[in-house]
Amino acid sequence: MHLLLVSPAASVDDVVPGLALLPAHRTTLVGMAAGGVLATLGEVDGVLLDGRDRPRAAGELAAAVTRARPGLPRLLILGPEAALPADAEEPLEGLLLTDAAPAEIELRLRLAARAVPPPAHPAPAAAPAPIGQDALAVGDLVVDTASFQARVADRPLHLARREFELLSELVEHAGRPLSRRHLLATVWGRDYEGSARTVDVHVKQLRRVLGAGHRDMIRTVRGTGYVLVTGLAPATPSRVSGTVPSLARPLTGHRPGQRTARPGGRDAPGDVVASKRAGLPLDLTALGGAGGLGALERYSLKTLGVCSQASDQHFLVRARTRGALGADAARALAVLARRHTGGRVHLTTRQQVELHDVPAPEVPGLLDRLREVGLDTSSTCGHTVRGVTSCPDAGVSAEEPFDCTADAAQLTDSLLALGPDLNARLPQRLTIGVGGCARCRDQAKVSDIGLVSTLDDDGRPGYELWVGGSLGRSSPTLASRIVDFLPRERMLPAVHAVLEVFLAHGAYETPNRGRLKFLVARLGLARFTALVAEAEQATGRRPWPVPAALAPGPVSTASQTAPDGGWGTDVRPQTRAGLATVTATVPLGELSADALDALAAVAEADGDGVLRPTRDQNVVVRDVPVDRVAALRSTLSDVGLIVGAQHPARDVRACVGAPVCALAITPTQDLARTLWDLPALRRNSGLRVSLSGCPASCTRHQAADLGLAGNLVSIHGHRVPGYRVHLGGDLGRDRLGRVLGRVAADHVPALVEAVVAVWEEHRVGHESLADTIGRTGIGVVVSALRGLPALAWAPGGGDDGDGVRALPLATAGRAAGPAAS
Repeated sequence: MHLLLVSPAASVDDVVPGLALLPAHRTTLVGMAAGGVLATLGEVDGVLLDGRDRPRAAGELAAAVTRARPGLPRLLILGPEAALPADAEEPLEGLLLTDAAPAEIELRLRLAARAVPPPAHPAPAAAPAPIGQDALAVGDLVVDTASFQARVADRPLHLARREFELLSELVEHAGRPLSRRHLLATVWGRDYEGSARTVDVHVKQLRRVLGAGHRDMIRTVRGTGYVLVTGLAPATPSRVSGTVPSLARPLTGHRPGQRTARPGGRDAPGDVVASKRAGLPLDLTALGGAGGLGALERYSLKTLGVCSQASDQHFLVRARTRGALGADAARALAVLARRHTGGRVHLTTRQQVELHDVPAPEVPGLLDRLREVGLDTSSTCGHTVRGVTSCPDAGVSAEEPFDCTADAAQLTDSLLALGPDLNARLPQRLTIGVGGCARCRDQAKVSDIGLVSTLDDDGRPGYELWVGGSLGRSSPTLASRIVDFLPRERMLPAVHAVLEVFLAHGAYETPNRGRLKFLVARLGLARFTALVAEAEQATGRRPWPVPAALAPGPVSTASQTAPDGGWGTDVRPQTRAGLATVTATVPLGELSADALDALAAVAEADGDGVLRPTRDQNVVVRDVPVDRVAALRSTLSDVGLIVGAQHPARDVRACVGAPVCALAITPTQDLARTLWDLPALRRNSGLRVSLSGCPASCTRHQAADLGLAGNLVSIHGHRVPGYRVHLGGDLGRDRLGRVLGRVAADHVPALVEAVVAVWEEHRVGHESLADTIGRTGIGVVVSALRGLPALAWAPGGGDDGDGVRALPLATAGRAAGPAAS
């Protein structure tokens, strides 16, 4: 093959050294002058254009070659650091890197020669080889890694090995942006020392082979890499935009039964990633069948709000309330609870409701009936946007700068509109909190995304934007504020910009390090903030709904007449004179169907007809006339709910624990009932106690005065079911609890009595336990616990750390990086 190398270099070796090792090819070197090039075209079989320093000029010369001799193969040569111009769209027959091996050069020359136009009367094409049943398809694109074949719209694609492997990687992760570094490590190997520009060169070749009708399937994500999508509408190459892309799907089904689910309801991290890659496959008819669910299906079921319990034949069903439950919906939920779960409803710390121990065959019908009464279960579990919590007092409390309810609803709608495909793309779950009171500000510090409502100096309503908070099982971290004031009209674009950055850069392959807090720590707060600002330039151009008009702002409530029993934390004055907001305490978040009916009745008779679950597992009734508070208190006390002065232990909070929750290590409900009636807590109703059945912190045990996290704990060399004990959490002061030690489950009540006794002895005035521990340290408590049995407890964090280091503080200007408790 006679090749013409167009280059200002002195020799072929200076441009493509590997070409000299191919004696079957003869190479003629000419300068970059167009006249000299065009004069020699009749004697050659192909042209190599040196674009190392001037790729745009080489592209223009390629166009001149085509005009002079149509059909002559042209290959562009680029160096490892060369940047191909964004508008260089001349269709070339191939690309070469200067360090290409002889075998790769030979293959590219052969592929380029195939690109010569066929004769006027081509022979009938041979039937294409069959595609294997494990091939993946994205739109018209089909890739079969077993037979090394790829097609687009039934047209075979002739690809070199690197291009095929690159295309396979993009197809396998369709819809998920992949960084250049990831593609280099996966396709070229982790030992490859070339530049990331290598990926750009090969993507350019892939786009050329895909053709004009499909080249936009591979889109550029500026500053990151590339993503393969199915939407072929024109789009700028700077960012991924438009509708959520479809995911890669096996042509003949995912066959989830080939991967057996773990017993006990726990999902392996590999099963979670595999299920998301497969597009969250699910066949609800398999529930309760002889074969049961495969591992991939069982995780997929979580994204519908259906979670396996320790028994594979019973499920937990979680539904989203959006922070408000109408009286009719509450009665319907009570009917479903009696029918499916023995009349029990559990309230979560994310303002959602759960039904436990639902038999597997009844799950599909229950999901349908919940939807009929307006309770949506989708995206309430698994790696999803778990829901948007909001302040139950918004719009009626003087503590709230303005009513954020409508904004929270718009945000929820915008996220749900992205559809189930978003759940297959998220690296991990996202929690979002909206509100402006003191409790809402605390919630923002422990949320992935926190929106604290505020007013600027001109009285304009908006939000502070906080990111990266989480009290999960590893590295408890308080959030960082990245925007001091976000006007209401920018709230939706900003949150979706954070979501875009999370999708592009999150640790998709390693769910245990997938939370947003790890991404913020890895990128650094400045870099993360810059990426969000860049992403918002694109999300801001999308059509968003106009924020709803706001009612007049809060007014003073100081002169209002107090109800029977007075004002307090459970009975609060509203901005409208004569009305009160009442919090009904639901012991341990466990609500009976009869209590739910009673709440619905009092909400209609004495309130606005709406029940509002709180983040503390209680229920708020608003618009209660002041003179009706006493009657409401009496009615609710008959069904075990508590309002105001009768409150025996204001804040004992517990998750469902084992065996309902498959992740729980310890049963929490029986222990929580014991603590509820503990004399030490009855004497101190303001003490905040939280129990979690595992380290996942569903009840935010690190933020409580006294927090207990279930685990298999090591006590003097013995591994026993027990709890890690956290003391002194106070989110209002940016303080997470220190680990006091580990206690065996049977000795928790004795330890709590001893800790409270120390607090009562050392506190000053009305000092909280957190303030006392902050002033005295935990040493006085450790000393007091020496009287417990030898195998009852041990100080420190045990195998998980020394347990006495302070946790990170929330910040307004820098990242609060993950740290161990």
